[in-house]
Amino acid sequence: MSTARLRPFLSLWFGNFFEPFYSDAEATKAGIADAAGLGFTSINLDSKAWRDFFDRYEGKPASTYVAMQELMMDEAARHGLDYTCLALYLCGDNLYPSIRDVPSVRGEEPSRPDGTLMGTYKYWSRVAQDSMVEHVRGLLRLYGAGMHRTPEGKVVMQTMFDPIPKPSFDEEGRTKYLSWLATRYEGDISTLNQRYALDSPGFDALTPHEYWLRPEELNWVGCARPSVSDFAKRTPDFHRWVDNQTHLADVLQDYLRTMRRRWNELDTDLFVEPVLHQWGYFFNPPGQPDWQTGQRALDVYKSAEHVDGALFIASPLNAENRPDAMALSVEASIARCANAGRAFTGGLYLGRHINQDVYRTVPPAEAIATHVANGASRIHAYGYSGLDDGGVMFRMDELFRQSLRAGNEWAAQVIPLLDGRERAKEVAILFPAEMSLLEPLEVDTDGRHRMDLLGWYEQFTDCGWHVDILHPDQVVSGALLRDYQHLVMPTNSLYDLADDATREALEASVRAFVEGGGTALHGPGCKLAQSALGVIEQEHPFDCIAWREDVIPHGWSTVSFETGTALGRFIQSGASAISEHTIGQGRVYSFGFQCGYSYSRASMPIVPPEYGKREMHPVVLLEQTPVELLVGRSPLMTIAPLKGVEFARFGNQLLVTNHRASPIDISAIAASRAIAQTPSGPGLLAGHAAVYLELA
Repeated sequence: MSTARLRPFLSLWFGNFFEPFYSDAEATKAGIADAAGLGFTSINLDSKAWRDFFDRYEGKPASTYVAMQELMMDEAARHGLDYTCLALYLCGDNLYPSIRDVPSVRGEEPSRPDGTLMGTYKYWSRVAQDSMVEHVRGLLRLYGAGMHRTPEGKVVMQTMFDPIPKPSFDEEGRTKYLSWLATRYEGDISTLNQRYALDSPGFDALTPHEYWLRPEELNWVGCARPSVSDFAKRTPDFHRWVDNQTHLADVLQDYLRTMRRRWNELDTDLFVEPVLHQWGYFFNPPGQPDWQTGQRALDVYKSAEHVDGALFIASPLNAENRPDAMALSVEASIARCANAGRAFTGGLYLGRHINQDVYRTVPPAEAIATHVANGASRIHAYGYSGLDDGGVMFRMDELFRQSLRAGNEWAAQVIPLLDGRERAKEVAILFPAEMSLLEPLEVDTDGRHRMDLLGWYEQFTDCGWHVDILHPDQVVSGALLRDYQHLVMPTNSLYDLADDATREALEASVRAFVEGGGTALHGPGCKLAQSALGVIEQEHPFDCIAWREDVIPHGWSTVSFETGTALGRFIQSGASAISEHTIGQGRVYSFGFQCGYSYSRASMPIVPPEYGKREMHPVVLLEQTPVELLVGRSPLMTIAPLKGVEFARFGNQLLVTNHRASPIDISAIAASRAIAQTPSGPGLLAGHAAVYLELA
């Protein structure tokens, strides 16, 4: 048995479609040895469904590519590692014909309106699905013996990587979509005609350009997207987009559900863990529209129902394109909550990111600790040699490598000690599901909608609270009432697009939570607070707010409240800017500006000229934020919380992650055992590092 199975699963993607790892055996051997020396316990092979793998299944000689993977498997075993296979990719992966000149095996592809093939899988096709199953079965038959297994003996398989379903405009695909559309509109073509600005006699009469948003722009990854104006005006193109993406979201869930059944039919018991996204789920790299969540029809919470592990790869990069460990913490919280109590894998992009070298600011050890502190029991990293997009660990400098090695060694020690213990639950942030699914990056100016959630997360974390990010479906199921004290409703620009049944159930759950003694917080334009909690607001001109300290609000809108008790007032008008509502045994705190965004964004507002030399500050510079004053600090804190420092309790075990550059004093925490990630002075925790403590 590989010694890797006795240690936590620390996996590294190791590609071999670029030189030197394509044909240089000595370089590849050195690379595998290097991966082992960096503390990884498993390598992830890029074994997508190319023709040369199918040839190998038929007993033909191994191609250069396949032969190198077989060498990598042998070398991994020699160094005490095992391996997994990235078996299937969103389009089969013949993206680089000059690099991989072997065709992909897709079974069946979708077609464009002109009849040309789109170059990807037809996700709902039995023929396409059969080709996927055949490939995975072949990998298991030839290489399954050395694959990584869970403690229960299941073979871990990345059964898909970056799934992006596409429509098809052949007769079958057209019939499939128009039938779905007719069901969505309950057979009422007049409603669709009104939304799409058409005069169609029936659903069957719709043409591709009438029912799909600029279908000529579709390819294996990209698609046409509505403009900012389309979203603002709710134009016909906006409604086409919403229908198109909602359909594709259904296609993806049907695909995962169907393939779950197909994987269960194999002779080998699989642990089904597709990589659902490579570039961050909630925070996508700005300037890279093809890799954004907002055009992928992906909801990881819903996807989690059909897989053994909901895994996506993230990096410490926020929506303003700034290196930010707290953005990674948000992603890790999403992964934890999507997996809903199951052990989960933290996905981490390591290398020189396509946008910038984020790891000069957030060292790898800090990033790894952020995942572990969020409860990850496994780590999967991309990547050792992905020259096309920056997963180039083998070329990173020695300081990067030292930090990575320290992070892996610390994780290998700490993860077994946590042993699946549940992380404390105190605060829930409501995941803006409709916004995440349907809003492209271009519509979210400077990423401000996503930065609002980040700022709320940071404010509570800076007060020592443990924060979970819950999907509306989880709130409806009753999780909110059972486990949490506070609920944050961040910006959700598309809340009204939730289906009626979900929205009504969510509003009832939120109201019951507050009536039962919970606290809810929100900013302007929160339709959930208006519907569920009776909050009434009206637009208000920008102004500063009289609070314990005068506040310069920061955001894109300001409102005043006609309901509740005013806790802070706009200085010029005296209108309520921060309001408290009492409902049953609970409280609602309403902020007339984007309180989350104010805390997280890069720039700060200046004192408005009309206030001259008067002292006033943005939220981030207040001695105590309104959030801290209204809800206080976490009762689980054993020392005063520190801004930029995360505290994670697992029973009597505590992980402290310092996201600041300076060391912090933690000597007041009474602990019987400590495992520091980075050496430091007595009672100190080094900057950008973490420590595991067992409380005395």
